[in-house]
Amino acid sequence: MSASTRDIQVEQVIDCDVRPILKVHGGGVQIVKITEDGCIQLEFEGACRGCAFQSVTFALAIRRRLLEVPGISDVTMKGVKVSSIALERISEFYQGYSFQMKQPPASLNKRIPMIELVAEKS
Repeated sequence: MSASTRDIQVEQVIDCDVRPILKVHGGGVQIVKITEDGCIQLEFEGACRGCAFQSVTFALAIRRRLLEVPGISDVTMKGVKVSSIALERISEFYQGYSFQMKQPPASLNKRIPMIELVAEKS
């Protein structure tokens, strides 16, 4: 896979799978750079910058999803410090799960999408 194709896939994943989840909370993410060897550096935007759950969002919802893109070897987030051991443990613990957005039940009378951790079908 060429670097340009890989970079386009990264943009698509961020636009379709990551940004909508962050937008619900008034935040966002931008790509700082993608290196030749497939390392992505990101930076939180908006409400995500001051959020106490930055490391969780990064490790579970962003990093895991981007590492699924062929040619991506690592993902880092400016200002988020999570050890490689912690990232490995998180990855193992949540293997087989993904975050998905869905509309809340009508009985809740809310218009804001809900974010749910869902077991992937095996």
